[in-house]
Amino acid sequence: MYIHWKKLIFKMNEIYGSDAADNLPKADVNAYFQQKRLIGPDKWNSLHKETKTLLIDLEKAEDQLRKELNKSTRYQINKAERDNLTIEVISNPSYEDIEDYKEFFNPYAKEKGIEPFQDDRVEAIRQKGMAVITYVFHKEGQKLGGHLYFADATRARMFYSCSARFTAAEIPKNDIGRANRYLHWHAILFFKMKNYQEYDFFGLSMDENNVDQQNINTFKKSFGGEEVTEYRSFIPQTLKGHILVLMMKLKWRKQVEVVRGERARKKQVL
Repeated sequence: MYIHWKKLIFKMNEIYGSDAADNLPKADVNAYFQQKRLIGPDKWNSLHKETKTLLIDLEKAEDQLRKELNKSTRYQINKAERDNLTIEVISNPSYEDIEDYKEFFNPYAKEKGIEPFQDDRVEAIRQKGMAVITYVFHKEGQKLGGHLYFADATRARMFYSCSARFTAAEIPKNDIGRANRYLHWHAILFFKMKNYQEYDFFGLSMDENNVDQQNINTFKKSFGGEEVTEYRSFIPQTLKGHILVLMMKLKWRKQVEVVRGERARKKQVL
């Protein structure tokens, strides 16, 4: 399964999972995600990452999934169930729905110092029919949190997550945090009901020195699940692709996830 999109002036193919996509459109870079091994580690100027993510097994019974929540998260979800919150799930979002989500996400991203909404990438996901948006609303109607998923009928990936913690000053942050947990739990149950196999938090930080990222890891792990190692490979296909990969290497040069030199050669080739 793949998506095709444009990053600035660069055309990208993103290939997910172990089933290699055939007849890929022309692109400057083929980017392989969620692989069991590195792809093309011997290819010149290729870039590779060893990543971790957290997968929740949706084939387990709901009672078992609830038991695997840690005590605090289970308590917060139980409390949220008495808060008269409203959940909205948009299974086949329109372009306007995506724009509405972007307007909610970008102020949050700016405050957090993270990359803003990737319009072309999300639109490629939407056009494949694999975008799902969820929201949680306060009992008085304010939007408290929202998630955007990249869902392919087997794995539901939490592509974006944001909240109103920086824009809804009148609502206690603890209430917003509790609503976000509640939204995750309902999304887990929604995708389980739709017969998905896995709920994917789409990444765990491997940087043990980054306190903020480790706090996010702790939050994700509070839902249970299994920590899984996967690989990403970026293979240039054109001259422009080589330029983009060089730019990525420069940007990510200090990231612990990057697989370098002898370590890359020791990884198995698909």
